[in-house]
Amino acid sequence: MTDAPVTFGRVRLQPLTALTPADWRTMYGYFRDRELADWNGAQPIRLPEWVFRRVMIDEERGGERYGFGVLDEAGRLIGSVELYDLRPSPPLTATTATLGVMIGERALWGRGYGREAVGAVLRFAFERVSPPLERVRLRTFAHNRRAQRAFLASGFQEVAREVGRERTDVLMEITRDAWYARTHERPDS
Repeated sequence: MTDAPVTFGRVRLQPLTALTPADWRTMYGYFRDRELADWNGAQPIRLPEWVFRRVMIDEERGGERYGFGVLDEAGRLIGSVELYDLRPSPPLTATTATLGVMIGERALWGRGYGREAVGAVLRFAFERVSPPLERVRLRTFAHNRRAQRAFLASGFQEVAREVGRERTDVLMEITRDAWYARTHERPDS
């Protein structure tokens, strides 16, 4: 894995460990926001900011996730993207991860920043992680058609639907081979 920034379109991924204090305050606000939490099937966090920051950085350093702030073309933090639930779990070498993405700036919703953040994190997963991941998966609400369109445009395929008592989730994934077929030749082929 290189330390070079990961970019895609207008976005650049900033490792969590390199975020500024102002970026952390912004990120903390996103994770405390009720509407953003609802879209992610979570509860707004209630931890103090310093505890939130410490937990996120400890998980990052412990190899439990790859987390990034999403910066726009002006270098402003606008959201987050992460690869988590690494399988197999550390210390074994992960081949699969789950994707989470959030654009926290409502004025930017529907303008392609989420899709570009997904493109950047897939580039990271399939080119920068050493050894590269083989599969990235995700889960989204069935009613979140905007997210599904963005994921499909990034190369994800729907693999299943899980019907629960309160909601239906769409499970999607993309393999490294499928991503390379969409973008370019694999470096090891």
